[in-house]
Amino acid sequence: MGPPELDDDDDGSEGGENSSLWSKLLVSGGALLGVAAAYNAYARRGVDRIPNLIGGEEGGWSWRGRRISFTKRGEGPALLLIHGIHAAAWSFEWRHNVDYLARYHTVYTIDLLGFGRSDRPPIRYTSRTYISLISDFVAQVVGGSCILVANSLSAAYAIILGARDPHRFPSLVLIQPTGLTRLNDAAGVGGDAGRMVIDTPVVGTAAFNALVSRRSLRHFLEEAYADNTLVTDELVDTSYDVSHQRGARHAPAAFIAGHLNIDVRRALRRLHQPALLFWGEEAQIAPVEEIRGFRSLKPDFDVHILSPAGDLPQDERPDDFNVILSTWLNRRLLSSAPMHDTLPGMPEALPLTPPAS
Repeated sequence: MGPPELDDDDDGSEGGENSSLWSKLLVSGGALLGVAAAYNAYARRGVDRIPNLIGGEEGGWSWRGRRISFTKRGEGPALLLIHGIHAAAWSFEWRHNVDYLARYHTVYTIDLLGFGRSDRPPIRYTSRTYISLISDFVAQVVGGSCILVANSLSAAYAIILGARDPHRFPSLVLIQPTGLTRLNDAAGVGGDAGRMVIDTPVVGTAAFNALVSRRSLRHFLEEAYADNTLVTDELVDTSYDVSHQRGARHAPAAFIAGHLNIDVRRALRRLHQPALLFWGEEAQIAPVEEIRGFRSLKPDFDVHILSPAGDLPQDERPDDFNVILSTWLNRRLLSSAPMHDTLPGMPEALPLTPPAS
């Protein structure tokens, strides 16, 4: 059957209007994509691959076909420093801690997959991704027992790993961990929709670039630090560069969707090794009152509240953090070391004086 004939007084204006409407939509849609693409190009202007800004021996480890960037320095029992998770996250947050800690320890820092100087593939990131990554890194790169020093959501992953394998992870240092009242729920439909939008090549990149503009990053940093004078132009520029690397949107999109969340209640109840808990008294993102939940499930936490400090106490109060952590680690090592009545090679008449605790 052929198309219906038009009446003499029917000039097809309705069809013409529809065709015109679709043409306008296509043109405007193309224009919007063009604007988004131009904005993305502008946002990445002057952004190069970020260098190693914390020093140490640089390493690249292949994990499931992806390159994981890490650094190593010092000698002694191993520490692995694991950064928190947000749009501009990477191991740069440990820049004021690594040198001090490396005086008596082998200190590793790692850029988690999707962050920092590591690869940022468009995969489906989950909490399991990072728990497996950390576990495999310690097994294959560190090659022995290792003390985890982790921040925020990564500290929740450290709790899970510590509960699973206390021999490999004999002590934990947790900085404002999540998993009880925050970032503990499973992902919802709304979060999945947000992730899909940000994961789209042009429009999603533009949306993410708007989230990590210099203005937005400065606002985030001023919320994270109690002392806003620490939020310098240089710090904002560094955060901007790291959050505008190619593929930078994929892992944060999973975070926004809730795919990186994990509940730590059961793991905390099974956590028997020594654990040190740090908090910033003026923290806004993770209020200090959250300590109560962690101590109720593990009453033997060693707790230190730093002030004035916000949500990055290891960076805002590095001198206090470094001394407290080093002292705590030395006590753990001394308490676990075999004790002798006399020093090797000395007369029995000269007893060894036990070190002060």
